[in-house]
Amino acid sequence: MSDFSRLEAMLAHLRARERAPGEGRKLKGSDADSLIAALVAEIDETILPRRLSLHTEKDAVHFAVANRRLQALLAPAPKTDGAEDLSDQPLPDAEDPNVPALREVLAQFFGKGGPITIKTQPLKASFGSDIGVPANLLGRAWGVDGKAQPKTFSPDEVISQFLGDLAEDGVAWLRIKGEEVTDQGGDEGRTASLGEQAAIFLDGYFAKFEEVFPADALTCGTLIAPAEGDAMLFVEFGEESAFLSGPVEQMPAVAGRWQALVAE
Repeated sequence: MSDFSRLEAMLAHLRARERAPGEGRKLKGSDADSLIAALVAEIDETILPRRLSLHTEKDAVHFAVANRRLQALLAPAPKTDGAEDLSDQPLPDAEDPNVPALREVLAQFFGKGGPITIKTQPLKASFGSDIGVPANLLGRAWGVDGKAQPKTFSPDEVISQFLGDLAEDGVAWLRIKGEEVTDQGGDEGRTASLGEQAAIFLDGYFAKFEEVFPADALTCGTLIAPAEGDAMLFVEFGEESAFLSGPVEQMPAVAGRWQALVAE
């Protein structure tokens, strides 16, 4: 594989900036349903006991999460109807009546609008690893299973299928996971220069993305297409992403296939 050290150094720098200690991350979603789905995804990725907090400018909601389970709404409760009654009440299973009641609290919380910041910290008082509602059952109980996900739930499968379906001769691509270039393919000449182009692009892309595109999306695609010559396409889904470069007359169709693949 070619030397992509500059691109990987740029990715490491950007990831470090995203994960700076004490700073929250933005919970991605354009409405209450998609934000609830994003919360379920966060729970599904949390193994160790954590206090998971969601903040707006004027309010906050806190959860106990462990072993990929939502265990309880924690005090202090958010300023929404019914939240105080649910505070610090362990959730034994998905059939507990507090589970749908908690969804209503979240719908009110997310319905107020504004950006949502998510922060995590170790949970001081654990409920026990067997207490709580597993994320997959929680998604079903809250009616968000599949609503805010692409056709396949796995970012790895999405990117693999997309790159595997490329049929155009002369299209070069780099595949990225997290901070590493994990694979490459297509035209060797274009691939050699794609790493440097990608590093330059990412520096501005992540710095200004939220200013240019305030509405959140689970997946994104950005096509830069000049009048003639080569066009570049960047696609991302979670920590999986890819850069593609090819003749400008071919790349809009490639971008269209990405859009069709991830459309709800």
